[in-house]
Amino acid sequence: MAIDRLPSGSFRGRLMIDRQRYTATLPTEADARLWEIETRAAVTMRRRAASVKFAAYAARWLAGFLDDAPDRARFEAALEHRLLPVLGEFPLLEVLDADRDELHCRLTDAGGDDDATRLCLELVLEDAMHELRAGTLAAVARGRPGWPATTSLRE
Repeated sequence: MAIDRLPSGSFRGRLMIDRQRYTATLPTEADARLWEIETRAAVTMRRRAASVKFAAYAARWLAGFLDDAPDRARFEAALEHRLLPVLGEFPLLEVLDADRDELHCRLTDAGGDDDATRLCLELVLEDAMHELRAGTLAAVARGRPGWPATTSLRE
């Protein structure tokens, strides 16, 4: 980590992690040091989350629904018959980073892009993004207390 004072009085933080360069210009040296800590933590969380497959996350996501929730059966069918065959083995982060239109094209090509499938995919990805930002997505890879250990909807 390098912190340089710029002629403007701001501070530039530079950081190299896993051959990836990160830079930021911040108003104070303390802000630059905080940026370093936050950046290292975000990279660590993302690295841990990288091992989570879409299928594993989707199974745990669905397990969060009550058995009698109105949309549970629709979402379970959309996951099992449409989403998992196309996206199940992909790392969740790859699916999160993918262009949404490209994902819908893949689903359409596989014959599975209906309204329930689109809604289910958007909800799964929205919750995954929220967990990624909160730093809790990596817990899926290790399992969570009170969550089923299954990685398949059929188990």
